[in-house]
Amino acid sequence: MAQVTDEKIQAVVEKLWREVYEHAFRGKKRGRFAITRDQMRLALGVKKLHGSTIQRVQDEALDLGLIVIDLDDLFPCIEIKVVRKYRRPSKAVFEETFDVNIDDTDDEEELAEPDEE
Repeated sequence: MAQVTDEKIQAVVEKLWREVYEHAFRGKKRGRFAITRDQMRLALGVKKLHGSTIQRVQDEALDLGLIVIDLDDLFPCIEIKVVRKYRRPSKAVFEETFDVNIDDTDDEEELAEPDEE
């Protein structure tokens, strides 16, 4: 069983980030996308994707600012900056929904701006 090298993981993640994310396709100039499990396997040059390999891809992607989510058959990829802009529930909504009290140290002023993607 051949192990995927760190260099291969770095190269694949760089391509996902710099080439696929930044490439215009399906009506968008750039942005979030998803690749299939088979596409990820082919990109890495392996017959089987192991959990440890996927974790290494995710860790490397995070270092570059890209989130890679493992949904078993699909790997959605989205920029960290986009996710950080997602709206967050207010303290009142959260407390009501989960029937909890949270302290006032949470900064509600950091509520996200509308998603531009």
